[in-house]
Amino acid sequence: MEGKKQKIIHSAIKCFSEKGYRGTSIQDIADSIGIAKGSLYFYFKSKEDLLLSIIKYYLKTINDEFQELIERVDLSTEDLLREHVIMSYRMYDKHKNFFSLLMQERLEVNAEMHELIVGARRQGLFYCHQMIIRVYGERVRPYACDAAVLFQAIMDGYLGLAVMGNQNFDTERLGSYVRDRTDVLVHQLIESQAATMLGDETLEQWNATVVAGQGGKTGILLEIDALKKAVDQADLQEAELDEVHSTLEVLGAEFEKAEPQPVVIKGMLALLKTIHSAKIKKQVVKLESQVLELL
Repeated sequence: MEGKKQKIIHSAIKCFSEKGYRGTSIQDIADSIGIAKGSLYFYFKSKEDLLLSIIKYYLKTINDEFQELIERVDLSTEDLLREHVIMSYRMYDKHKNFFSLLMQERLEVNAEMHELIVGARRQGLFYCHQMIIRVYGERVRPYACDAAVLFQAIMDGYLGLAVMGNQNFDTERLGSYVRDRTDVLVHQLIESQAATMLGDETLEQWNATVVAGQGGKTGILLEIDALKKAVDQADLQEAELDEVHSTLEVLGAEFEKAEPQPVVIKGMLALLKTIHSAKIKKQVVKLESQVLELL
């Protein structure tokens, strides 16, 4: 984003947090950065357009930071959920004005703004889902959507206290506390074989939201996860199923490396193309097109 637009966005969010969205005029924002009101309209056609740009800017910034966390390989599974909590509250401190605006104002949003906020929520839940599986393994997969919602609900509860009630937390202690409570919930779901509230269609919706907004290695890893699910539902012989799963594991591991090897990737794609399932073949073609764009 150009420097001038970014400066306007930062000044606008400060004005909105001090005077409220409705109490702030375009003139107020222009005055705060010492430019003419007409100059501001060169970048944003209305106050609503400026608000939409603010939401897009901050959601992308926050999403990029969480994406980096998901891709980190230096964290143990035990520390991943804890670090997620700590990062969330540090992000709140860093972007406090933005979070205050979202949570304290009853914004009259248009359809685009509504879908942007809902989509960001789905994206956050999808990332939580991926972390839950990474931490607890395949045995949690049937319960992972519910576990992601429960984990996110605990996070939202404490964040709400921080935003609305000015409650201060020791983030290191809170990270451990939320991780431990999540651990109890997840193990109870697995051991009791509890009935689930959220099924496959929920994950598909979350996944579609993320894939639509992602490219590069992250988009490919998401496509690999979607392909694993499709393979499990396909009518494949046990030997072929094991071979496909092994191929996808190798492919996924390759894309988690800093420098994936094209020879290995192309070899795995060639193996996937031999699957005798029209639905799987279609998804493999889609995956291959994304891979070729990156290589």
